[in-house]
Amino acid sequence: MPRSPASAHCCCARRGVLAASRRRPPACRRRVPNFLNATGDFMRDLLEHRRLVITITLLYLSQGIPIGIAMDAMPTLLRHDGAPLHALAFLPLVGLPWVVKFLWAPVVDNRWSARIGRRRSWMLPMQCVVVLCLASLAQIGMTVATAGWAVGLLAIASLASATQDIANDGMAAEHFQGGALAKINAIQIAGVMIGFFGGGAGALTLIGLFGQRAAFLALAAVPLASLACVLWLMPRDADRPGTPSAHDASLARFARRPWSLSLLALALLSAMTAVSGFGLSKLFLNDAGWTLDAIGRLGMAGGLVTVVLGCGGGAWLVRRLGLWRAFSAGVSCAGAGALLWFAQANGWLATAPHWVWLCTVLGSLSTGITSVSIMTAGMRFAGSGDQAGTDVTAVQSTRDLGELIASSMMLTLTSKVGYTGGFLAGAALAVLAALIAARLRRREAGRAQWPSGDALA
Repeated sequence: MPRSPASAHCCCARRGVLAASRRRPPACRRRVPNFLNATGDFMRDLLEHRRLVITITLLYLSQGIPIGIAMDAMPTLLRHDGAPLHALAFLPLVGLPWVVKFLWAPVVDNRWSARIGRRRSWMLPMQCVVVLCLASLAQIGMTVATAGWAVGLLAIASLASATQDIANDGMAAEHFQGGALAKINAIQIAGVMIGFFGGGAGALTLIGLFGQRAAFLALAAVPLASLACVLWLMPRDADRPGTPSAHDASLARFARRPWSLSLLALALLSAMTAVSGFGLSKLFLNDAGWTLDAIGRLGMAGGLVTVVLGCGGGAWLVRRLGLWRAFSAGVSCAGAGALLWFAQANGWLATAPHWVWLCTVLGSLSTGITSVSIMTAGMRFAGSGDQAGTDVTAVQSTRDLGELIASSMMLTLTSKVGYTGGFLAGAALAVLAALIAARLRRREAGRAQWPSGDALA
């Protein structure tokens, strides 16, 4: 039967489409194999070193637990037990070893037992200290009456965790190279963050369900498992000595480089902005009548958003928008969340679950996005010099210092002017950080490199 011109045209069009599809696969079909290949390469690298990867993952996970208890769970628990706000301002000082750990890092690298191993010589005793501190905390409990003992135990555990982190980072840097090292760094960030949220929001949830003793014993099982891995699972060749540096690194050299102080200011402000929302919100909700179990579940959900959407979204935003635009987007989320908390504390908005969850999501996204952005900036800055370790450590320590300052400052400020003043200060910090990021973005316009070859953009 002869075909009409229309049907013939459709037939030719179908042939053209089929021929084109044979010549060039659709975009979705082209991308899937690349994604699967990348995922397969990622898993192959990890499986090849699975014993060491499992050990390192548990070590990083256990490192975040003591500081999470001290900075996140303890203020809420003591406030729930009747402690005044001004008495909680000193609790973040438990995290001081993480800020100043660079002072004894050379000792960890230079002093070790040849019989035990370079990194095991520090990991084994430090993990034992953490396990004993958490087990002792489970015995005495965390109340206003035992607050002094609890702070002392957590300070010792924090010191041990910070010291172990030096050995753990050194082992990872010595054993992994190239793309594998980047994957281990991803595990490090996720592990420490999950450990922090587990020690904070996770502890509150477990305490609300099973009590303090069971909760702290459950948390002590994590460093106990990592201790077992260091003893029996970690390969012996992971303890081989590293190659000494050919140059003397110094913080003075970092400070003399162009734009280093602006980078430190952003690291400080981004950490302070994040803490001002997360820390105060839990105390505000406790005073608003929320149960510890509900606050813990909210914090756990926020931690999940930070790890999955905040960090993943931060990497995507850096690629799509650029470094400082992504950072500005992160601090904008923090500022919006702080203003919503301010509106609830001031009575303009009801402290309803939907507003609380919105504020939590905004704060969680901000934490992940700003962390990825500022550490990407730090890595790029360090990569253009000849003392990458010192430069990155300076940025990391500054972020830790920002968290420490913000935790103490916000509690002190809130005890004087109330929650409205604390949340408003958090919004002001977000605006200041966004202004500095905008200044750096304008300075980078039309430049591929910093002066003297310091590439950041």
